Amino acid sequence: MNEKFTIVKVSGKIVEKADELRTFVKAFAAIKGKKMLIFSGNMMAQEIGNMMGIRTKLIDGRPVVDAGTLKLLTMVYGGLVSRLFVSLLQGNKVNALGVTGADMNLVTSSRLPDGKLGDTGQVRHVNTGAISQLLDAGIVPVLAPITHDGRGNLLFNETDALAAEIARALALRYDITLIYCFEKNGVLLNPDDPDSVIAMLRRSQYKALRDMEIIKDWFVNKLDNAFTAIDHGVKEVIITSPKQLSSSQKGTHIKG
Repeated sequence: MNEKFTIVKVSGKIVEKADELRTFVKAFAAIKGKKMLIFSGNMMAQEIGNMMGIRTKLIDGRPVVDAGTLKLLTMVYGGLVSRLFVSLLQGNKVNALGVTGADMNLVTSSRLPDGKLGDTGQVRHVNTGAISQLLDAGIVPVLAPITHDGRGNLLFNETDALAAEIARALALRYDITLIYCFEKNGVLLNPDDPDSVIAMLRRSQYKALRDMEIIKDWFVNKLDNAFTAIDHGVKEVIITSPKQLSSSQKGTHIKG
């Protein structure tokens, strides 16, 4: 049996609310064993960009990454948000290290082929050996969604896909639990009822809910990545909230 490894991707809406962020960090710090954090935070980047006169265009909620936007995202994610997480985690006795995909050649990406989102990358290679080195040294990587193409160019990566690709790459070495942590308690059968959490979501049910447009928009991307991770050897995928992060029985569990 492989060693357990937990990868948590936390959404920007958690990062941008001080109380929820502290709740999340405390719960993440309590996770036993090897773990890794991947984060986003689009609204924070947009707010700082507006202060600097950098306007970010969005397509389906995703930023179009031109040269100015890439500099902004690298500064906000690789700098401000990364250091915020590291300081909070150190305050909770977690030996965290803030990194991007370019550090230690952790994640190499290529530009999305259609070019509509500019310098947005899709994962080409995950340096599983380097990640394992950090984990074996007792270090908790805190990964900003900035990668590189191996030719000296930085790229921005969508975080749900980035987390899923890292999880599947490491699935041969570890028993992976991938957790998508956001502001709801899980996948809701009724978006207006916070208690209508689907405890277990199978592919057939997901397809039916998607066809009925009960699950739609950006959440389709999250769940597509969740099922892709399951298809490629990830032991379990859980979608949950910060207050439920400490309970592996709560939230929505994704099944093939």
